Amino acid sequence: MLNSLTKADWDSNLPIYKIAHSKLFKKDIKCLLLDVDGTLLNRNSVKIPETVKNWILKSKKLFKIYLISNNPSEKRISRIGEELGINYKFKALKPSKKCTLEVIEIMNEEKSNIAIIGDRILTDVLVGNRCKIQTILVKKLNKNGFPLK
Repeated sequence: MLNSLTKADWDSNLPIYKIAHSKLFKKDIKCLLLDVDGTLLNRNSVKIPETVKNWILKSKKLFKIYLISNNPSEKRISRIGEELGINYKFKALKPSKKCTLEVIEIMNEEKSNIAIIGDRILTDVLVGNRCKIQTILVKKLNKNGFPLK
């Protein structure tokens, strides 16, 4: 059972900023729940890479977006959310479903049209599968905003 819960619907093998918006449309996605640390920027960094910012700016025109992070620092996640102009939840405790289900409720979309994008199988993919939304696994970013090998 755990094996099916930890399998991403789409293991992109790419950093988030290389995910084609057209592919998201083909999967009928209307709403994106985005992990923060590792997915949008390195956990040890405070600067959001320009490539990620540009991807987010385009994404915001096409999809509803919400940040959902396990990071316990409201200061960190609120700064990132405010910089990107995106609502957020911090201390989400993924793979626990509670916080993710709250965000799904806020987004007011069919679950089949929602995807979570993250860099970790045992948090992001697992909670997405447990909440019955689409899951997209991306490459973790290093301090310079490039994908880890």
